[in-house]
Amino acid sequence: MLYPPEDARELTVLMRLSRELDVVGDLTATVDGPSELIAWVLVLGRPEIVAWRAEQTGHRYIQATAHRDRAPVRGMLTALLSCEHHRGFWRALRLDDLEEGERRALKGTDLSTAWESMPITTEDIAPKPPATEDA
Repeated sequence: MLYPPEDARELTVLMRLSRELDVVGDLTATVDGPSELIAWVLVLGRPEIVAWRAEQTGHRYIQATAHRDRAPVRGMLTALLSCEHHRGFWRALRLDDLEEGERRALKGTDLSTAWESMPITTEDIAPKPPATEDA
């Protein structure tokens, strides 16, 4: 995300001004990719992991949620991945048959197995400068 929304910028400023952060209540973090979601699953310990599709739009999501009772977050902590740009990961999890409004429980091992099976594409490799011919 190049330019975070105004609310996110305000939170960033407040965090920089504060010596420490202690959240009492629920917190949702939107992650950019499957590897970040897997990292959150590892940090959360044994979260409830659910793949679901929105009822109206059919958009695809995977979330990992755990209850925490220690700093810095006391409450429900959720990591959410929108899978509209990660359809290969969605397919690797064998979720293509999930209909709008449906949910399916997953395990952390499901996520890591699907991630390991993902092919490396040219988008994942840094661009190289054009080759020059020596005269």
